[in-house]
Amino acid sequence: MNTRLKELRKSAVPPLSIRAMAEELGIGHSRYAYFEDPKRFKKRELPLDLTRQIAAVLSRRGVEPADVMALAGLSDAEAEPEARAVEAARPAVTYFTVQAVMPSEAALAAMFETLLALIPAEASRAEAARILAQQLPVGFGAIGPAVIDAEMGATRPLGGHPPADAKDDRGQQPPSRN
Repeated sequence: MNTRLKELRKSAVPPLSIRAMAEELGIGHSRYAYFEDPKRFKKRELPLDLTRQIAAVLSRRGVEPADVMALAGLSDAEAEPEARAVEAARPAVTYFTVQAVMPSEAALAAMFETLLALIPAEASRAEAARILAQQLPVGFGAIGPAVIDAEMGATRPLGGHPPADAKDDRGQQPPSRN
């Protein structure tokens, strides 16, 4: 059971570290690691409530909930309704297209520099990626909102004038509005 739990966690897309899985479950990483360690967790089945939570996390990453529910010692007939409940609780995905304005290369570089400072030196690539993904909206928020100025053919901060180094999509300086 312990080995299968580890296999399922690693088969997620993208794979989850023990720490990331624990964070998704809202428990400490040593507590989650306990369930994957056959020397420490010697029971043949996982607790049902924990199994449901793990199934919900892994189902969002392409792992079949029924495979996870089997870890609770459920038969196929018992696991099927549990798996359907996990799938039904999964949020629906809505796709939409939106036009977005990207900040300048200099603003993005400054933002990424600030975000990279938040990553501990011992963080794995996966952990670093997760931290960056979580902080990216904050980083964009710090740059501030922008609007497309069709007359100038460039972007500018909302309620402000274009920065001195702003260039339009042809690489030319936009006209001054003063």
